[in-house]
Amino acid sequence: MKAFNIHITGVGGQGIGLLSQALLRGIDHAGIKVIAVDTHGLAQRGGAVVSQIRCGDNIHSPLIMKNYADLVLGMEIHEAMRGLGTALRKGGTLVFLDVSW
Repeated sequence: MKAFNIHITGVGGQGIGLLSQALLRGIDHAGIKVIAVDTHGLAQRGGAVVSQIRCGDNIHSPLIMKNYADLVLGMEIHEAMRGLGTALRKGGTLVFLDVSW
């Protein structure tokens, strides 16, 4: 299977780690090789939280190079826009939670 890279981003308290673990376990249960890494930063103070998931054949590192993510999942609009500019590849997909009133 061709490599597929998922970049999940948000701020502390939104469950980024839980979402990452759920996706990781689902991909693994489907029999696809998968590896992941979390970066928590200042999560307890509302800071940025990033999880990176890579799946497919010949995956040796959990880190996604700049602008190589196939999918960016943003749980907060500002972090989603940051992921759009720094993580998403050209032609990739951005999905974000919009809770503006």
